[in-house]
Amino acid sequence: MTKYVRDPVQPRRAVPTAEPAVLKLPFWGLSATIAAAFRNDAALTLMARRLILWFNVIAPVAAILLLQQGRPWWWAVLCVMAAHSVWLFATLVPSCSWWGPVMLRLPTTEKKVWITIDDGPHPQDTPALLALLAAHRAKAAFFIIGERAERYPQLVRDILDGGHEVGDHTYHHPAHWFWFLGRGGMYREITKGAGILRRIAPELKLRWFRAPAGMRNHHAHPVLDEAGLRLVGWSVRGRDGVVQDKSRIVTRLKRGIRPGAIILMHEGRADLSGERLAPQVLGELLEFLKSEGYEAVLP
Repeated sequence: MTKYVRDPVQPRRAVPTAEPAVLKLPFWGLSATIAAAFRNDAALTLMARRLILWFNVIAPVAAILLLQQGRPWWWAVLCVMAAHSVWLFATLVPSCSWWGPVMLRLPTTEKKVWITIDDGPHPQDTPALLALLAAHRAKAAFFIIGERAERYPQLVRDILDGGHEVGDHTYHHPAHWFWFLGRGGMYREITKGAGILRRIAPELKLRWFRAPAGMRNHHAHPVLDEAGLRLVGWSVRGRDGVVQDKSRIVTRLKRGIRPGAIILMHEGRADLSGERLAPQVLGELLEFLKSEGYEAVLP
């Protein structure tokens, strides 16, 4: 549901609450505490985050004590593995909300979806995508890489002038190691990317952030809170970041369309024949949404 919450950019603005999936953790009675954090209460989320971190601090000590007491060595290994598994799951699973809220869908039962397009702007794809969206009277959010925005600032302006929204997708897009960054590195990636967008469009009310590949660690949410940004995930994707076959991508997207779906796409890639991939996928997706009575909106 949509309710009024404190928005650091525009106080008293109606923004949709995140609806993270409820995931249960079977280790040492942690599931109740972690599940409580999914109610998006800031204090409970902080408690869950600290509990997981303390689990990882205490586990090696507990392992040493087990060995000193003459317990089987695999008891100690299991103890450490359990703690690390919890941390890795919270970090590497994009839909997991144990570190903090992640928006996975729009809070609606109407036939409305949110199209989100990552990794732009791109000098060929972005204009083509904007033309398709305009032709279908559809709206989308473009999650922008900061260094590419510096290279193509007019494309960022074109996105906003078309009535669409932009979100922060870090400055360098370190997809393979963003999740492993310390607080300082994560702060620089997030705030530098956001700063570029605000410099290009001073009037911009930046609200959203998406992590590269969706993976982030326990440092992300404190930085996002400080920057006034909310983490966005997705509920359906075509895997166009790794798949080049347009038909496979479109089929996967169509299967996942539901009321409130957040659709993940990427620009800047070519299909198997070397043609631009994103415009082809978006064109077929928009035709499908129209045929099924769906509307592409912004939250």
